[in-house]
Amino acid sequence: MADSNSTTPLAAPVVFVSYSWDNEEHVAWVTNLSRRLRANGIDVHLDRWDVAAGQDLFLFMEQYANQEARVLVILSDDYGYKAKRRDEQHSGVGTETAIITPSIYRDLRTNRVIPIIPDSGTVAANPIIPTYLDGRTWIDFRDDHEAAYEQLLRQLHNAPFEPAPPLGTNPFVGKTSEQARVSIRNDPARWKHGQSSGRISVNLHENSGRFTFGSGEASFELSLEYPFMVGDQPGSEKTVRHYNDSIGRIGLVRSAAKHPDRLNDLPLLPMSNRVETTNPGDALIMMNRAGYWALLILDELTFHSGLNGYEPVALMRFAVATNRTSELTMDSLPPLTK
Repeated sequence: MADSNSTTPLAAPVVFVSYSWDNEEHVAWVTNLSRRLRANGIDVHLDRWDVAAGQDLFLFMEQYANQEARVLVILSDDYGYKAKRRDEQHSGVGTETAIITPSIYRDLRTNRVIPIIPDSGTVAANPIIPTYLDGRTWIDFRDDHEAAYEQLLRQLHNAPFEPAPPLGTNPFVGKTSEQARVSIRNDPARWKHGQSSGRISVNLHENSGRFTFGSGEASFELSLEYPFMVGDQPGSEKTVRHYNDSIGRIGLVRSAAKHPDRLNDLPLLPMSNRVETTNPGDALIMMNRAGYWALLILDELTFHSGLNGYEPVALMRFAVATNRTSELTMDSLPPLTK
């Protein structure tokens, strides 16, 4: 994985784009994607850029077989049709397919060829998948263009949303059965969510109210507290207290869903308090010490019956701006319900 802290420049990933000239709109879509990838550090090679009049187009296509390069296959319906009928109908797509296919079958574990479903209006319904790409996961731009673009960029830069965490120790080695049970039930990993957005349910009477979401530099360790006593009856106050101790800066937006405009410029929000208090519908704005921003909304506070009486459980949603900007809105959060 690329090391965000390294000062040594890494070689830019090399990518070729295989696509069909369906129409001008589709070609423009492919070209714009390629331009954006180049702007984000991907050495994209496109026929319309790299092959001048009189040059050998087939020599350019043969570079697709380079095992060090990645290939984006843009699966418009016309592309899939030509790839499947390459033995019956000569085309550039058919030639590219003939070049790419052997390299795929030489190493079935490779992921160097990435199928892309465009949102250029050239896919009628279910995409037509060439046989050599059957069973492979594609990136679909039709549902959420920006999310799909980030997924593609992360894959090309080998920067996954959630890197594999360090390998822990065997909880049973050198411990009694009781020690192992205690270790497993109170493992800090229980109170972590490694994704950049999601829904979380946090029992404020467990793990000292601490819960971490995000990963790497873009992680946020919440320090939460229910500021009232709870006994044999559910609490009447639906309030959560937030501390900035392990984060950096926090700010508050009351009734965020009713006032989305207050999120227009997050750096202008007051963020000098160590403690903020939220009620259902309020949003907490956070900037961690690495400069990443996150948005957290308290949807509800419920009370569950526990060993020592009722326990407060905060139901929340969060989103992290993994591009290290403050561009977060209510739309950045996952839906309230699945």
